[in-house]
Amino acid sequence: MGGKTFDETAYQKTKENVAKNGKVDEIILKAETKKDSIINYVKLGTILVLPDGTDPYADLRKFVGTKFAIEKFVDENSKNFKKDYLKGKPTIINFWFTRCPPCIEELPTLNKLKEKYGDKINFISITFENQKTVNEFLKKYEYNFKHILNSKKQTDEMKIESYPSNLILDKNGIVKIAEGEISDDYNLKDIEKSLDILL
Repeated sequence: MGGKTFDETAYQKTKENVAKNGKVDEIILKAETKKDSIINYVKLGTILVLPDGTDPYADLRKFVGTKFAIEKFVDENSKNFKKDYLKGKPTIINFWFTRCPPCIEELPTLNKLKEKYGDKINFISITFENQKTVNEFLKKYEYNFKHILNSKKQTDEMKIESYPSNLILDKNGIVKIAEGEISDDYNLKDIEKSLDILL
């Protein structure tokens, strides 16, 4: 939570204050035991709700706490990824497509994250589009992630309907954060703090 340390009472008060702005989104990124204490590294925020009362990322948030099934996706050689492909590093997975204006808007921010963290983190993009469409797009736009293409069946099974969607996984491939767009103005600093904890 912003790098601050709270005892249980202060944390509950902070959580109550956050709840005044909407439904609380509380995620334990990491837990450590030190001497006689358990230290939880927590991301605390509110869930975006549209004027009609719906949460556009409700289906995505269902993945928090589960292992991301990378083995359901295929690589550039049409072979399924191994189950442990993501093990050992945190991972950002970006769901996008080439005609999605908010997806294009977040590319500079995603590239900044890739530049900052380099090989310490897996950076993966997943789209339902084909190689030709993505290659044409990449001639115009810089997007430095590993691209997984032709994934309509998998994204439909996952019920990915809001774009862009982003998942952040820990070193064991467990989904810790489910977000919409990542932007400099909105949530980049929070994402960086979370990644620093997960490293």
